[in-house]
Amino acid sequence: MKILGKVFLVIILILLFFPFLFLTSFKFQFLSPNFWIDSFRAGNIYPKLERVISTELNKQAKAGKTSFVEARLWTGVLSSDTLQEIIEKNLTLTLDFASGREKEQKFYIPFEKLPKGLVPADIVKSDNEISPQNLAKILTPQAGQVQVQNQSLAKGGRSALVSWIVSLVILLGILLLLYLIAEPGARLTSAGVGLILSSLLTLAIVGIGALWEKGVVPQMLANEGEPAAQLIGAVAPPIMRSMFALWKNIAFGTLLLGIILLFIKKPLVVAKKTTKKR
Repeated sequence: MKILGKVFLVIILILLFFPFLFLTSFKFQFLSPNFWIDSFRAGNIYPKLERVISTELNKQAKAGKTSFVEARLWTGVLSSDTLQEIIEKNLTLTLDFASGREKEQKFYIPFEKLPKGLVPADIVKSDNEISPQNLAKILTPQAGQVQVQNQSLAKGGRSALVSWIVSLVILLGILLLLYLIAEPGARLTSAGVGLILSSLLTLAIVGIGALWEKGVVPQMLANEGEPAAQLIGAVAPPIMRSMFALWKNIAFGTLLLGIILLFIKKPLVVAKKTTKKR
């Protein structure tokens, strides 16, 4: 029964290790503006986004869905520099709000770079920052939905730390159970095996992600008929590289800890008693 119990706990440890990795990335990477900004700059995605948007606008103009004048106008407005400014400032504003560093959510729009008359005069702000409600008035009349999403974002950011702590406590609890049900003299062996297997599977996933980037991403970027595929091909690789870099560090640390645990032997209690009797 003890063997089955150890096998079951090791399997649970491996299965719960990956939610722990995702929660770690969510709390310490995805909620950090610097993570996105550094990843996007390292991946040089802004010229790629400009190229995708320009290609799509030209296609719409040729198909008669918009005029060539309007296509050229928006191509000039949505340059790589402007896209970088809009994306990075909105990432900072949104994630600062989600993390609780800001009490009110705002969005950044460079009004001075937009075509005149596109945005109502009463909404334009001198600091180019507007509320979600005013943004909804520009994009959609369903402003109430934005308020609901606004509240959900704040709750999600605050619960990230709690979720990560709960996940960590569960993993530590499983390691403790593996220690308690093991035979004296080898109490750390099962925990070491579980950590080693978890780290090896993590490294395998990182390797698969690298192969996906080399094989699939170039096809996405070359697929001129699918703007969504091109956008994913431009944005996903730098994010995955940054995320997997953290996972790889955690995996190597876990692997080293697991190997150390395999070589730590607790003295047998029975052997001590026998020695005393002699």
